[in-house]
Amino acid sequence: MSNIQIVELDPADDDLVASAFEVLRAAHAADAPEAPAPHWGNFSLGLVHPDPAEHGPTFVAVRDGEAVGLAEAGYPRRENLHFGWASIHVHPDHRRQGIGSDLLNHFIEDAKRRGRTTLTIDTRLTWEDGVERSKAGQLFAEKHGFEQALTWINRRCAVDALEPEAEQALLEQAQAAAGDAYEIVSWIGRTPEHLVDTMARIDSTILEEVPLGDLELGPETIDAELKNARADRNEAMGVNAVQTIAIDKATGEAVANTAVFAYSDPEYPDAFQGITIVNPAHRGHRLGTLLKILNLRLVRENFPQVRHIWTDNADVNAPMIGINVALGYEILDGGAEFQRKLDA
Repeated sequence: MSNIQIVELDPADDDLVASAFEVLRAAHAADAPEAPAPHWGNFSLGLVHPDPAEHGPTFVAVRDGEAVGLAEAGYPRRENLHFGWASIHVHPDHRRQGIGSDLLNHFIEDAKRRGRTTLTIDTRLTWEDGVERSKAGQLFAEKHGFEQALTWINRRCAVDALEPEAEQALLEQAQAAAGDAYEIVSWIGRTPEHLVDTMARIDSTILEEVPLGDLELGPETIDAELKNARADRNEAMGVNAVQTIAIDKATGEAVANTAVFAYSDPEYPDAFQGITIVNPAHRGHRLGTLLKILNLRLVRENFPQVRHIWTDNADVNAPMIGINVALGYEILDGGAEFQRKLDA
């Protein structure tokens, strides 16, 4: 079975975009039907409105005019210019024909042309008593010289996982631990202009603070221009950031932050927890728990279609896992980034 051509997906090619999305839909149904389904608007509009901090080509394996596989790739534009990532999907009807390898090799050659020397690909894994997953993705990565560098756990939480009394008690305990040193501020959508600079500063600490395993990634510098450009993209794609932060009253600086991302689509039942971060100097005051409960209530009030919030955490991130378990998050499965360093 050959006759495969690999092309970069043109967002204006409506037929091929729809065919590529069908690959994602079919792969999801075969590999992880319990996980959130691919969202057509997010996929198609994401092609039209790329991440302003990343060059993100999508390579499509085409046979007889139809997509049979795709590799969604990303190359940071600002920092980490040595790095590139790809997520590879092959339609279940066309597997075991070398299409995944063709896509991976195409990505590797593209990365080399761009001077990238450290690459990652991802796959799902079985984790503890979660849903059993195929080892095919892991074996594929290892076959091509990629080594497991970061493991994470995928969890979901019903928006009403806790009884109201239990949720309120948890909130009050967190409020007592936080005391009156912090101002709590929430919003939906764009970051208010007067908070953009302080939010850019706390966002710039994310890659320093979150566990990255053996991934070779340095800190990112987020500035107001990038934050506003990402807000423009979210608006264009119908993605709503539901955000709650803690501001240190003594300094006026944001010192803790959580965000959930929900689609405007009234039929889509899933939302996605973004990074929750607390400045190291302000840990121990239960700010993570406090912000996540208040933010959960905002999601319930403003996005009634959302039934579950999804998150993933590095397997070694015990503090955040502890908060999530207390809030009712349950394990679905695991996942991993596999890393390969190219010859210089």
